[in-house]
Amino acid sequence: MIEKMSIKNKYVLYAVGLSIASLAFPLFVENIWFDIIVKIREAVIKGDSGHLIISSAYSSIISAVLSSLIFLSSAMAINLVRKNNNWSSFTLLMLLTAIFVVVNGFVAKVYSFPWEPVTVLTSLAFIIILVRKNPINSTYFIQLAVVSVQVFFAFQWLNIMPIFSMYYFGLSDIPVSIKITGSYINSAPMLNFIGFSFFLPFAFAAVITTILFRSYAQNISIVRENYKKERELQLMKSKVIENRIYQEINLLAHDLKTPLVTIRGLNSLLAMSKDISKIEVYSQRIEGAVEKMNEMVSSFLYGSSRQLVNPEELINYIRAQIPTEDDKLTIEIHYDKDLPKVLVNKVRVVRAIINILENAIVAPYRHQFKNIVIEVRVVEKGLRISICDNGIGIAPAEMSRIWEIGYSTGKTSGLGLPFAKQIIEENDGKIDIESEVNKGTVVTVFFPEMREAEHSEAVRRNEDEDHRHL
Repeated sequence: MIEKMSIKNKYVLYAVGLSIASLAFPLFVENIWFDIIVKIREAVIKGDSGHLIISSAYSSIISAVLSSLIFLSSAMAINLVRKNNNWSSFTLLMLLTAIFVVVNGFVAKVYSFPWEPVTVLTSLAFIIILVRKNPINSTYFIQLAVVSVQVFFAFQWLNIMPIFSMYYFGLSDIPVSIKITGSYINSAPMLNFIGFSFFLPFAFAAVITTILFRSYAQNISIVRENYKKERELQLMKSKVIENRIYQEINLLAHDLKTPLVTIRGLNSLLAMSKDISKIEVYSQRIEGAVEKMNEMVSSFLYGSSRQLVNPEELINYIRAQIPTEDDKLTIEIHYDKDLPKVLVNKVRVVRAIINILENAIVAPYRHQFKNIVIEVRVVEKGLRISICDNGIGIAPAEMSRIWEIGYSTGKTSGLGLPFAKQIIEENDGKIDIESEVNKGTVVTVFFPEMREAEHSEAVRRNEDEDHRHL
């Protein structure tokens, strides 16, 4: 509310200031009017058309400045009226014209200023035509100031052109004196030429200025709109990512239930057991469950935490996540023997592969049954995991966007693939997608094989990191 009031007060201040300036301006240029009359007389006496050109320039500049001040003060007043009333554009335009003409006539009457109603109305109409579609923004009145000065100065030159006398331009004392003197010293063609030489460039400059301001306003509007959309997109992505993190926490909590149930069951057995020889066995199993829980939590909290994992563990974990309630879904798992161990964050990598698998499950398909094949193979220098489906595939135009957060070709959140890519690359792996429309998609994941020396060094780094976290 305070900000709106301050803006309103600013416009009131501008309107009052410009009104005072338009009323005081004739007092400061009285001597110039006298000089104009003197130069017109000198042109008659000496027959020098140069004095007429100077007189015309002075007259045009003074009249243009005064008309611009009156126009801008009227526009400011109309803007205040527009903010407080729901008047139509036509009503505001008529009100602007009335205020502008009345104030111009009043100033001309009080100060004996040259009064050219045709020139004033024509200039006003030209300005309105130029700026009628321009948006009202912070630079609107700067545009009005620049354009109005150019237009009024351009049209004032029509007053000294004898060729426009028949259209009621230049009927006041000074323009009539200039044209009569021009005819007397045979300079009427020169006045027509000079008038056109100033009118056309300044009128054209006003048009170009308006176009530039309009383009600037449009560009600013586009930039603001893009910024707004970008902010909304970032906010949406943040919410989606938060939701994804929440899902990951839920999954972790679900995974922790198994070792917790184990611990609880073994603890009950310990309480009931009277066989001392079994206590050590139960304790070891409890310790193993606790270690598994610690590994899960560390893997979730610390992305850099790595474990030497047998791929068969990953396969078994993935197999446990496969939905069995869908009768139209078949999932085949094939893997080589003697698979090389990989050093990865087990919990995160498994979650990344499950995300890929979930995308394959929800992908639309044209066949009666959806078939997904998971292959785990030994390749040169590492391990390759391939997930192949018989869905409708991904169009080539969409392939470049599949890694964007929030982008989805189906009914997913658009986070599965970006999340999987991030996790796999953080674990020194690579992911690649090949797809053919109406045939299916193949997602290939590669992890490098862990050698003994590298394993020892990685274990040492993990131990140092665990101590640091503790």
